[in-house]
Amino acid sequence: MSENKGKFKYVFLAVVILVLGSLFWAYASFSLLGPKDLGVRYTHEDYLSALEKTGIQVEYEGLTGEELEEYKKNAEKKSIHDYDFEFSDYERKEFTLSDEEATALLNELAPGFWWFDDLQVKVLPDGTMEGSSKADIKRLKTDLYSDVADDVPLPLPDSLNIYSKGRVSVTNNQLSGDPETFDLGPVSLPDKYMEEESVSVMEEYFPRIYTVVPGLEIKSLSSNSDGEFVFDGVIPQKVSVTKK
Repeated sequence: MSENKGKFKYVFLAVVILVLGSLFWAYASFSLLGPKDLGVRYTHEDYLSALEKTGIQVEYEGLTGEELEEYKKNAEKKSIHDYDFEFSDYERKEFTLSDEEATALLNELAPGFWWFDDLQVKVLPDGTMEGSSKADIKRLKTDLYSDVADDVPLPLPDSLNIYSKGRVSVTNNQLSGDPETFDLGPVSLPDKYMEEESVSVMEEYFPRIYTVVPGLEIKSLSSNSDGEFVFDGVIPQKVSVTKK
């Protein structure tokens, strides 16, 4: 009898370890581990190429050029509400960006203020777009969505790995989406949240991320047959950031 009890103890212990390990893996997949890897690798040259195409020049607390690039390597996360942003010299720009250039620009332009870490974007051969990142949910709620943060039906962690795939475009600053997949950590968003009514809510609130820049006009943002992002719009050529 004692031998059977001993076997049961080890079996029970193994089950407990398995359950706890599964729970930890699920939790880690939400925020502790990195987001899904889309295979996009960029270099500093990709970032410089993207800057040249856009024409954007950034000054942060008097820092520009290589001094600013060096500072950004260890920049802490900041709230946009603690700084003054001056956008000027708006110009109409038309350009294309490769996966690497687009990913580099999004990650490196203003990492201290950007709400998405380890971000990768990609255009697939059929024109479908993929996006993967670790979203800073805590700062998104305070910076952009404080008016609706309390309406979220489920508690969310401070950071969350997200992955999306589908057809996305922007016309006259209005987002249009036809999502195929939207994953929060290891969990896929249920189909009922991928239907037209729910997508229209996303199309209403997501533009806050880019319309936070006053005067920005995205006349069109789409993809082409070469697997590039295609942009046409009016964007500021100079951005000056100073602490309030």
